[in-house]
Amino acid sequence: MSSPKTTIKEIASSLGLSIATVSRALNDSCEIHPETRRRVLAKAQELRYKPNIQARNLLKRRNNMIGIVVPEFITFFFPEIIIGIQEVVNKQGYQALICQSNESSSLERKNVEMLEDSMVEGLIVSVTKDSQNIDLYERLIQERTPIVFVNRVLPQLQADQIVIDDRKWAFKMVEHLIKCGYKQIAHLAGNPDLSVSKERLQGYLDALATYNIPIQEQFIMHVGVQQDRAKSGIDYLMVLKEKPDAIFAVNDPIAIGCILELRKRGLNVPKDIAVAGFSESPIGKIMELTSVSQPTFEIGRIAAERLLKQIENYNTLKETIVLDAKLNIRNSTLPQSKRGH
Repeated sequence: MSSPKTTIKEIASSLGLSIATVSRALNDSCEIHPETRRRVLAKAQELRYKPNIQARNLLKRRNNMIGIVVPEFITFFFPEIIIGIQEVVNKQGYQALICQSNESSSLERKNVEMLEDSMVEGLIVSVTKDSQNIDLYERLIQERTPIVFVNRVLPQLQADQIVIDDRKWAFKMVEHLIKCGYKQIAHLAGNPDLSVSKERLQGYLDALATYNIPIQEQFIMHVGVQQDRAKSGIDYLMVLKEKPDAIFAVNDPIAIGCILELRKRGLNVPKDIAVAGFSESPIGKIMELTSVSQPTFEIGRIAAERLLKQIENYNTLKETIVLDAKLNIRNSTLPQSKRGH
């Protein structure tokens, strides 16, 4: 690899700038126009200019800012995680820059790159439903950027990841439905590429296999994670020749959407069909929805502690931390014997 001086010369030559301008841009001088700085950093990254990364890390050590990127603010889930993060980092003198990706991979990428340009000292990320930015995170990890993933993670990365055992708790939810007497259990799954979707689908399949209930492919549909996607799931399930007697939804927004769609069709939950969710929401509680409660504040607090450890010493062992959850049983999954007709 070229020496730093040679690389600076290469950057200067390719951009038609002086070596002094490139050097000042790499050192974040206030004399440099932001667009010039952006071009220099982009070219430096393209040429894999390592001293630039080290310089940026030195700057990161001093600004006491961290970045948080989550998929949405519509549900209470991610704001509660953020409160847990802030509780820890604020006490240590850090401020958080918070972005939401609106479930868009391209916006997630822009958010992360913007935070990177803002010289944050580290990142806490929950990926979007289609999680297409693995190359971006691989680069950040290669550049020794402190980063922690929460809830929606990328298991193939060597990074701190804070999760619950989605497979185990999906199993427990479907087991609960089976023990309540339901045999025709449908699963409205999330986006196929999402880690939580895969794990919850696997938990559903595990439970059916454990209780010797045949897996019916027509009862499994990938609808997504946003409430408005529930309609396509109900439209599909309600035209099946053999209809389900219970629905296990990938999350509370889909479960709530299911209950509303079933009501529109004059069907009663749980008298006509049981519905179970996952991820516990205030609206779900009001609607008497059976769900899995996750320790959101604790997820945030642990993620923040792991990130601060990485900022202090990047060489700390990276691990996946699995937290416990809780099954909250409510009226949406009454045992068949108690439903009445």
